[in-house]
Amino acid sequence: MWCSNPIWVLLALGAGQLAAAPLEFRTRELPRAVFGAAYHAILQTQVDGRCPTSDVLLEIAGGSLPRGIELAGDALTGIPKEFGVFRIRIRAANPCAGAVEDLALEVTGKPILRVTPEELVLEYREGDPLPKPQVILVSGSWADLAYAVRATNAPWLRLRANLGATPYAGSPYAADSVTVQVMPDGLAPGVYRSVMSFSTDLGANAPQIPVTLKVLPK
Repeated sequence: MWCSNPIWVLLALGAGQLAAAPLEFRTRELPRAVFGAAYHAILQTQVDGRCPTSDVLLEIAGGSLPRGIELAGDALTGIPKEFGVFRIRIRAANPCAGAVEDLALEVTGKPILRVTPEELVLEYREGDPLPKPQVILVSGSWADLAYAVRATNAPWLRLRANLGATPYAGSPYAADSVTVQVMPDGLAPGVYRSVMSFSTDLGANAPQIPVTLKVLPK
């Protein structure tokens, strides 16, 4: 029978809202871990604020972590000591609600960057139009790998990375591109040299490309 007492209706609605107080994971995927390197990934959750306490406890509800990694508070932390893809189920709970999230932690070797070509040699004759921009292709052993590029002692070089990261998994592109533009204004005739250096966090290598600019007299 339908209850016509408005107080009981409000109480019932309030209890239903409290029981259904949403708690969800904001973390949907984990960053890769490098074998033998320190790892720390925070597991982010959120609640809607209707619960009297917002404290959330996390626990491993299924699967297993690689040796050397543990769940400490709201983070996976440690130094992984085995390779592979480790699938885990994380349970989050507070006094009002609970949620689970399935995640995968990949432990792999250090990322490797690859750049082509291996050298740039450019010529510019005084009074001529600027040399055409050159393109460096950047790929790597990891998808969606952020990298940095810089040139030493070369105010006459302008570098512009397209995305600043290797292509994502499934991308139709095999590499990212870095456009190299020479700005020879004010340079006297002669030979100028620089080195372009590429790097990434925890990378196994840091490729370098020598750049030579020959400025010719009119």
